[in-house]
Amino acid sequence: MLIALAAAWIATLGSLYFSEVRGYIPCTLCWYQRILMYPLAGFIFIGLVRRDWNLPYYVLPFSVLGIFVSTYHYLLEKTSLFDANTVCKQGALCTTQWINWFGFVTIPFLALMGFLIITIMSIIALVQQQPSLEDAEGEPVRMPWLKVSGTVVAILAVFAVLFITGTTDASAEQGSAATTSAFPMASVTPGPLQAVSSDATVARGKDLYYQVACAACHGMNAEGVPTLGNALAKSEFITGKSDADLLAFLRAGRDASSPDNTTGVTMPPSGGRPDLSDDDMLAVIAYLRTMQ
Repeated sequence: MLIALAAAWIATLGSLYFSEVRGYIPCTLCWYQRILMYPLAGFIFIGLVRRDWNLPYYVLPFSVLGIFVSTYHYLLEKTSLFDANTVCKQGALCTTQWINWFGFVTIPFLALMGFLIITIMSIIALVQQQPSLEDAEGEPVRMPWLKVSGTVVAILAVFAVLFITGTTDASAEQGSAATTSAFPMASVTPGPLQAVSSDATVARGKDLYYQVACAACHGMNAEGVPTLGNALAKSEFITGKSDADLLAFLRAGRDASSPDNTTGVTMPPSGGRPDLSDDDMLAVIAYLRTMQ
């Protein structure tokens, strides 16, 4: 159960690091996973200190349900098995991939690994009847204050370093020269400010805007969502840049600490949809051109 405790604390602090330091907005399914994970960080600690033999019974309903939610969320991100419009209709899209390490590790994947570790360790503890107030000979077992507290303190120390490093990097970026773009586009070959697009391309861009990419953060009519996404209709930013520049910007994203970021919210690379092709992105741009 010490391993389960470590997994719960790492998952809890990791999710807070992503949202509070990196600026990644939790979607509805992310909050469901937090609701299932955060209590585990508390009552696994208390159960270990009190040597409660029933602790695995308290843990397993949360962790098993968490496995199902995380698996569904991950499949929603990486496959087309489910309708993406069934959840996360407001705020950050459930399909937004804030991270995509090695091409498959996303935040729901990390949560799934946490719930799996906690579940497996709890089943092992249940079979071995641990933690228990008595050993095999019936002798009282001392409460493992040092082990339990040491585990928590070590994890807190690691995330304290990450938090300080993250905030320091953000301050350094904010203090850089305003003329330096956070995502330079000098290597992009300038194109026409507004390329002529077919009706079919615009229609596909509109579909992508509403269903998989932009509407949740920028509004159903591209009017913007306060504290989440800027207005894209009647936008000087869009009208003043070529399609090639806008494509490069979308691919790069914009960090919350960028001097040019006016919302304080990270825009993930490719809008959180790295699976979209350049043609898909250009179709969205063509649709946004019609709103200018």
